[in-house]
Amino acid sequence: MKKTPNNERQRDARPYWRQALDLDAMRRIPFWMLAFLTTLVAYRAPYGRRPAEFDFDISWASIEWSLYKPLHIIMCAALMVLGVLAYKWKRWWLAALLTMLVGLSWEIAQMTVPGHNPRLADLAPDFLGVVLGWFIVEGIRHAMKPEDYIFG
Repeated sequence: MKKTPNNERQRDARPYWRQALDLDAMRRIPFWMLAFLTTLVAYRAPYGRRPAEFDFDISWASIEWSLYKPLHIIMCAALMVLGVLAYKWKRWWLAALLTMLVGLSWEIAQMTVPGHNPRLADLAPDFLGVVLGWFIVEGIRHAMKPEDYIFG
């Protein structure tokens, strides 16, 4: 079979709405929906707003304090698993980067929420969640048969 250059490839004859339902597009929806919804939850301020405030302290004490946030770890692990499902194993680094960017968006969204303390050190539990998600994906990858492989 003769290879054709990218500009000479045949256009997909299906309507655009059918092309949008491809598996590759559908794999990304859970990741982006969870990222969007968790950012909305972080932005929610039932008691009003306060002036924007962000703590850039990255001392060991602030990192240690931040590591006691299990929701950050759990949500980042879930986002990492969904990110690897969305962008396949060959692009695990993209899933990790996007998950860390979602974690940063949580901190930015909390800047004006009273009762929340957005700080740069809170990215440490997000990183732990990414590592935990990577271990979960690796465990699933090695437990599956090659014909049932879901991570691409």
